[in-house]
Amino acid sequence: MTRRATWAGLLAAALLATFAPAALAEGEDAAGLTDETVNVTETTASQDTCREPDLFNPLSAFGDVRDYFVAPGGDFEGGRDGWTLDGGAAIVGGGGTLAGGIGNALRLPPGSQAVSPAFCVDLHYPTFRFFAAQVAQKGGSLKVDVIYPELRKGNVHGAGDMKSNPHWGLSKDFKLEPQRAGKKAGWRKVAIRFRAEAHEGDWRVDDILIDPRMRG
Repeated sequence: MTRRATWAGLLAAALLATFAPAALAEGEDAAGLTDETVNVTETTASQDTCREPDLFNPLSAFGDVRDYFVAPGGDFEGGRDGWTLDGGAAIVGGGGTLAGGIGNALRLPPGSQAVSPAFCVDLHYPTFRFFAAQVAQKGGSLKVDVIYPELRKGNVHGAGDMKSNPHWGLSKDFKLEPQRAGKKAGWRKVAIRFRAEAHEGDWRVDDILIDPRMRG
């Protein structure tokens, strides 16, 4: 084999490795969606999000100068406020960092889950953040999913998780990936789900902040 042929073979192998599809999580299809289908509620606040949002900058003290809006019911001051709570999830006192420890928060004991009401985004809404703390039964992680309710089947994408932290802390950026609900411009609906692992943790979540990039 000539040296040129050898280099050509190595280059082809490198290209295949570079462009090979990433391994999918168990149950995910090629679009990165699981085969689970979750129904989501809508509220008046859900419909109000289908317009340019009113923004504020709540995270400058954390070095984040972006503008955000609060997801519908995402400060939990209105109780359940359209959220679907299962497995012992509840709205309790003792809000997060932005609330200064007052007001309400979402409680997620082991094995519970909570699903936000639907809200509107467009293709320019990249990420969301929230505050969370694990107040008892340390260990495990808080699972975070994005739901695309306008997809009839397999509408859940695993967005990642938040590791155990006994104190209120700000999450990393979690991706909304609105293109999974369609790549055409315009509004589409999403929802967020939090899941506490079955045998680990007792979580609190508060102040879910949506980033509509390049607004304001």
